[in-house]
Amino acid sequence: MPTKTESLNSDRPKDIARAAALLKQGKLVAIPTETVYGLAANGLSVDAVEAVFTAKGRPADNPLILHVTSIDAAIPLWAATTQQLAIAAALAEAFWPGPLSIVLKAASSVPNIVTAGLDSVAIRAPAGEAVQSVLQHCQFPLAAPSANLSGRPSPTRAGHVERTLGGRIAAILDGGQTTIGIESTVIDLRSEHPQLLRPGAISIDDLRSITGKVTATRPPGKAASPGLRHRHYQPVDINLKLANREMIETQWPSAAGIACSQHLALELGERRAPTWIMPDTPGPYAAVFYDRLYTMEHSGVTEVYLQRPPQTGEWRAVNDRLTRAAGAAPQ
Repeated sequence: MPTKTESLNSDRPKDIARAAALLKQGKLVAIPTETVYGLAANGLSVDAVEAVFTAKGRPADNPLILHVTSIDAAIPLWAATTQQLAIAAALAEAFWPGPLSIVLKAASSVPNIVTAGLDSVAIRAPAGEAVQSVLQHCQFPLAAPSANLSGRPSPTRAGHVERTLGGRIAAILDGGQTTIGIESTVIDLRSEHPQLLRPGAISIDDLRSITGKVTATRPPGKAASPGLRHRHYQPVDINLKLANREMIETQWPSAAGIACSQHLALELGERRAPTWIMPDTPGPYAAVFYDRLYTMEHSGVTEVYLQRPPQTGEWRAVNDRLTRAAGAAPQ
């Protein structure tokens, strides 16, 4: 592994070209997308993808998502029926480039290491000028899981990547803070009715507007999407507890950290211990959530009480990440 990680800037065309050149050499480069920073590698190179698993310490049974420029680039990577491809194309027209990953049977050209030995592969066309430019330079799909050590909060800033992968990868392409802040929605089109595998910024109602019925019951067996089975999103040395209003009030005078709404913080008054204000709506909340977790790691506290948001459909993706960050995988 390299001893020095190059710092690149997505505003400079020469740095975009440098990132692509490194990827063509089989190296690993962290790149910004609209969701989180991804640890990119040539998705058709077994050696390059193996390096991703090694750098992240990622379990080998956790499949990767391939990133492409468009639906035209995705279709050759699937071995799907005409009907399935038609549904995929309709979803792509509505949501690509964007935070939606589509699962279908994998073509033989997709390495087994990408699929974790499954017969399916998730693919998406990410939004963002930087990632699209890198993809166009490369002309091959990029395997790009979150650019962090496995289990840590996903990175939404270049500094987050440097904190866990600095010295372990070839370069970081800095594109500023990501806009969406949580990983893509994942939908599986292999069944009679599409299945939501992972919630994200594109809601189940958004999906149903294109495909009709979508179920949210995950099939038994190996997970066809990342982010479902293993420890995820957990800050180091922080005991994160999801709390209701009464718990926050009880802990307000304590030395524990507290993350809550501005309304509740103003109502309860000043306190000396670290306090983080969380947005009142799902989109802005998701955009800052992982950044807040990284900040908590450097706050000096070991226990944080985080006010649980409403348990409503629009908060589904946020609550999924919160529950995992607190150490319990949703069922």
